[in-house]
Amino acid sequence: MVDVRELREIACLAVCSGAELRDLAPLCRRATYRRGQAIQEENAPVRAVRAVLDGEVLIHRSAGGTAAARLAVVKPGEMFGIGEALLPTTYTGASALGACTVLEIDRDVFVRRFLAVPAVREAVLRELSKIARFLICKVAGGGGRHDLALYLRAQAEACGQIAGSQIRLQNKQRQPEIASLLNLCREHVTRLFAKLKAEGVADFNRGFPVIDRAWLDRE
Repeated sequence: MVDVRELREIACLAVCSGAELRDLAPLCRRATYRRGQAIQEENAPVRAVRAVLDGEVLIHRSAGGTAAARLAVVKPGEMFGIGEALLPTTYTGASALGACTVLEIDRDVFVRRFLAVPAVREAVLRELSKIARFLICKVAGGGGRHDLALYLRAQAEACGQIAGSQIRLQNKQRQPEIASLLNLCREHVTRLFAKLKAEGVADFNRGFPVIDRAWLDRE
């Protein structure tokens, strides 16, 4: 059985009262995954919303037949699958970066019981608002520049290391994957990086982008 103390470590659930957590705990189950094991498949029926208890989970999406593009790394205390909870099928895949423990909540239970708790509902709406902001910026940006900036922001949160006024991405980035994910041609992504380098705000740096923090905040 999932312990109430474990639920308190999850950001979207930490806002609940003790009584609410005791009601919700029996509705959750704990699952363990080995390194590289699939947790969620792309285009599969949505069955659960999940939170990481221990370890890390990689969120990814296929990039036009090439290796899957890395979208985010979910760390302990964070949930994933919220944005797909009301969709018929998943949009992204998820796999264990290493041995990890995940809290799983059946999708229908999450919608009926968890979202009935006002504090949880507000926390989830905040997360969905972030997703909406991402999409609005993507639609309004044009030219791919804002798309690339949003991608770099997500990567900075997932694998960035702050070095003074810069953020250095620690995971190698591949332009074909970025292009496929952003629905751009590879040549255009190359031109975007060249322009950003000329402006002194981002450099592809042989696959390990270096990004100006102030520019990323503005974008």
